[in-house]
Amino acid sequence: MASPPRPLLPALTGLRFLAALHVVAFHVTPREGRPGWLGALLDNGPASVTLFFILSGFVLAQAYLGEGAPLQVPRRAFWAARFARVYPVYLLGLVLEAPPFLLFVLRQEGGLTGDALQRVLGVGAAVFSLTQAWVPSAACVWNCPGWSLSVEAFFYLLFPWVAASVARLGPGRSRWALLALVVASALPGGVWLLGDGWLASDAATRETWLRVSEYSPLLKLPQFLLGVVLGRAFVLRRAGGPGWSAAVGSCAAAGLALALLWVPWQGRVWALRELLLTPVFAWLLWTLAAGRGPLAAWLSRAAMVRLGEASYALYILHIPLAFHARTLERVSGLGLELRAPWAYCALAVTSFVLVSLGVFTWAEEPARRWLRDRLARPRPAPTAASSGLL
Repeated sequence: MASPPRPLLPALTGLRFLAALHVVAFHVTPREGRPGWLGALLDNGPASVTLFFILSGFVLAQAYLGEGAPLQVPRRAFWAARFARVYPVYLLGLVLEAPPFLLFVLRQEGGLTGDALQRVLGVGAAVFSLTQAWVPSAACVWNCPGWSLSVEAFFYLLFPWVAASVARLGPGRSRWALLALVVASALPGGVWLLGDGWLASDAATRETWLRVSEYSPLLKLPQFLLGVVLGRAFVLRRAGGPGWSAAVGSCAAAGLALALLWVPWQGRVWALRELLLTPVFAWLLWTLAAGRGPLAAWLSRAAMVRLGEASYALYILHIPLAFHARTLERVSGLGLELRAPWAYCALAVTSFVLVSLGVFTWAEEPARRWLRDRLARPRPAPTAASSGLL
């Protein structure tokens, strides 16, 4: 069975680029010498991953839960399509990040020891199987952004059954489900508070619980489910959808999201960040999906859509690209990173964007089509001989 056509949500595609750029800025911009007013916005870069999780559920609901869609998602075709979509670039990121990861392990373990080899094999097994988010000590070791792909893999595994359940929800139950999922989005913050409090019997235990609160797929699941329920509600909305209210609402939601991202969420107040941002992100996606207003029009421009299409490569490759860019800069002897760190950062990010566009065009899309065609190909019907009847 062929995979369904991609939903036409150009404004949300453009938004993906801004969210990915926010995460990139969090990782690569210099901490020293930056303006105070910019610090909180950059430090809240990880919050954009929450937006990605909600957006993922929303887009999948658009593709598979439209009005009149069958209650069952074809599991083989769906999983094949998702694997073909995410794994080639994900694998490229692991390959590019292998040198710094191996150097890091060798330095920590004092050379090529048995412990070093065991650690490389253990972390490698987790990252190549997309299970590192379930292992707190391995979640952010080898190409850190990949932890969110591990979480997404869990979502994709569940989606065929989630879709069938969500498709049966009526309007009333959908509203209650949305409210419950917004509240449940505070789970990571709650676990963080517990891990920072009475669960922390020692420093190692505290660190483990804090990593669980940050990376656990189970704790991120409400955000994805919120996107699925919201997306299903959107495709079943009344004909014509929201009008001028969507145009005003998208600007208001974007403004409120920026205001919350500019708050310096420090200390235990950090636990409130996702609880407050999650409904604002949901509101932003709903209003932008309607495609009305100046913000939606700007995000739907061809250039922004193209950047949004390449945003996955930008997101998953920027850490290894930053390592290789820094190595090249030091070998060249230019000293730009030390003499003009912000100019170096701007040049690096621009280069990352250009590389991501090239990877999307010449590697990601061809690999996705090649894998999808082969993995989703229907299996031939068994003959009498192959089935053991003869």
